[in-house]
Amino acid sequence: MRLEQLYIFEKVADTGSMRKAAEALYLSAQSVSKSMLQLEAEWNAPLFLRSRTGIELTAEGEQAYVLVRKVLEDVAALNTHFHVQQPKYQEQPNRTPVSLCSCAVMELFAFGTVNTLMEKYPEVPIQIDKRSSVQIRELLFSTAREEKLPDLVLNNETPAKMGVFRERTEARYNCYVLFEDELCLQVPQNDPLAALDRVPLSVLEDLPMLLFSGTPDRRTESEEILKGWGHELRNVSRISNIETCSQIALNHHRYCFVGFPSVEFRPLAGVVYVPLERPIVTNQLMLVKRRKRNRVIVNAFVRSMEDYFNLHQLW
Repeated sequence: MRLEQLYIFEKVADTGSMRKAAEALYLSAQSVSKSMLQLEAEWNAPLFLRSRTGIELTAEGEQAYVLVRKVLEDVAALNTHFHVQQPKYQEQPNRTPVSLCSCAVMELFAFGTVNTLMEKYPEVPIQIDKRSSVQIRELLFSTAREEKLPDLVLNNETPAKMGVFRERTEARYNCYVLFEDELCLQVPQNDPLAALDRVPLSVLEDLPMLLFSGTPDRRTESEEILKGWGHELRNVSRISNIETCSQIALNHHRYCFVGFPSVEFRPLAGVVYVPLERPIVTNQLMLVKRRKRNRVIVNAFVRSMEDYFNLHQLW
């Protein structure tokens, strides 16, 4: 393995093309292809899926890309320290925009991570599109052209629907589980419901509820699940701002649903989180587009998630 091969591998992965990588590095396409075949043989692993429309990284290739980036960053740091001119293969992150779609639970975490990335890569625009989990699912399941779909998605899904979710997304995305949440009822500490181990579903039907929804005139997924179990919530208001939903519910003597243990990353003082009689569990997921437009930034985001969560790749 030569350092030159690592620069070539990085460029091929970023461009999705042996020819484009060769043009960018002022090499012949034959030498680039030969170099990558040698690297695959040396590492005894297929790094690329090759097709008429281009190439993309295999699972082994994605893992190799993360490690190669770290090696090249260390090389750059050494060259800078010793005032050595950077090799011609060194690449700075391109300015291609990165799009991120985030559901309510992960919204604050998404913003925090993006703010950190924008400090490191100030010239790369990163767009965050806030939607409800239902809206995100509809976007992913739509027939929109691939370039219209987000590079990164943070969303939740119930185990019962994971089969369909996988079927509709795995052609375009790699999927990672971040953590598992259980839906709980937010209850003031002095409320009689706070003494319960679990809230009976029948009690929910007439409680004054305030629920987060991407569009306030539309049922939330939790409402749909409860309705499917034969329990209709009859006293519901909906709000489109997740940042204030829990606090407003508390201030106006209403109840709301939150995920536990995440508690939307904003646990409130003076409240108790009581699980439901029949558990509603959701998997918090991160989807990473296979054909990334800006691989450097997307992979930096994934690495930041690895620092917080024990990522488990589903597909």
